[in-house]
Amino acid sequence: MGEGKILVVGGGISGVTAAVEAAEMEYDVILVEKEPYLGGRVNQLRYYFPKLCPPTCGLEINYRRIKENPRIEFYTMATVKNIEGSPGNYKVTVEIAPRYVNENCTCCGECEKVCQGEREDTFNFGLGKTKAIYLPHEHAFPARYVLDKAALAEGDLERILEACKYNAIEPDMQPQTLTFEVGAIIWATGWKPYDATKLTNLKYGQPGFENVITNMQ
Repeated sequence: MGEGKILVVGGGISGVTAAVEAAEMEYDVILVEKEPYLGGRVNQLRYYFPKLCPPTCGLEINYRRIKENPRIEFYTMATVKNIEGSPGNYKVTVEIAPRYVNENCTCCGECEKVCQGEREDTFNFGLGKTKAIYLPHEHAFPARYVLDKAALAEGDLERILEACKYNAIEPDMQPQTLTFEVGAIIWATGWKPYDATKLTNLKYGQPGFENVITNMQ
């Protein structure tokens, strides 16, 4: 029985806040997030309402609350695959995609320096590129690199393995499937930016108008 345990789906500012508040009310909490980091869209903003302070301000406080509270168990790169049961007794299946970088990572950046392959910088809406092994963003939590094996150039893996002095690279890491029994589920999966290409009068995304960007960009 999962009574007394809460699953929070979505690790953005709403999900993180729900998780820490529930844990501080003495509930055991499992927090799952599909991205390699917590914080969601707020990470991508310059300022956020209502205090109009940088995202790192409020997020760092909540990250500290997560680290200091043993009642919170969190997983990134995690997707809910199945939910069974009813209120008070849910059985939830979660799949965790391989990051290919383990907890030994210190974010020293040596692996990134020797990597030649590149990928689209999805955190910055594809406006630039990152290396195939990358830190999602400057203030990512957890602070750990991610390896996109599909973006590796020839010889990259060997160079990366040699550059890492902490045995943090696990190219054979496999997906994990976990099952949790919980009493309640908080669904906090956030929002997607509006597709500005639908506003045809603004010419967003059209050739010759590359300097037309959205507020998120």
